[in-house]
Amino acid sequence: MSLTFKRNKTTGTLQAAYAGSVRVGYVESSATDRWLWSLNTIQPQGGRASGIAETEETAKAVLTKAWLVWVSAAGLKEQP
Repeated sequence: MSLTFKRNKTTGTLQAAYAGSVRVGYVESSATDRWLWSLNTIQPQGGRASGIAETEETAKAVLTKAWLVWVSAAGLKEQP
């Protein structure tokens, strides 16, 4: 289940992450070399997965990995 990212038209630094048509998280640049990422699902151990990365690509990769961990923990599978 890969994610797609859609840039906010008002603030170009914010991008919503979608699994299909469902918004599941965000990445946003808060400063040069500082990208915040957040997965909006409750984690198996509680709370949300979030963090900071140095590049947009890294933030997206870490968010995608966190999403795949959540999908696996939820016992879900990608639909054909």
